[in-house]
Amino acid sequence: MPTDTDDHSNNPVQSFYDRQPELEWGRLDVHRMEFAVTLRAMKEYLPKPPAAVLDIGGGPGRYALTLTQSGYDVTLCDLSPASLDVARKKAQDCGVHFNDVFQADARDLKRIPNGKYDTVLLMGPLYHLLAEEDRRKP
Repeated sequence: MPTDTDDHSNNPVQSFYDRQPELEWGRLDVHRMEFAVTLRAMKEYLPKPPAAVLDIGGGPGRYALTLTQSGYDVTLCDLSPASLDVARKKAQDCGVHFNDVFQADARDLKRIPNGKYDTVLLMGPLYHLLAEEDRRKP
């Protein structure tokens, strides 16, 4: 488990989430209404399972896990390797398998082929784009 002294990146956002990845998982236990309302919206607007879903910035996989349990084919990517480790462990504990899990910066998704997913979730990374040049990056 990463500690405050581990230097995995010069990226302060990645460092923040790498330090305590379980906090983001637990945040949705505290904010249960947010989780329930978001899942309700997903049920209404996402294509029906087994649609392929790309969860960009899904952290420790709270939504990715729930969608996988509902029959979706989910790929999870996040900036934080520690968060992805939590996601893999939670999926294993629940007896489900993500299609893929990989580290990526939401500003650089060249690795992801066009047309591979039926829908894409982007529910977190944009909070961290404080500099205008990051928000305008092609």
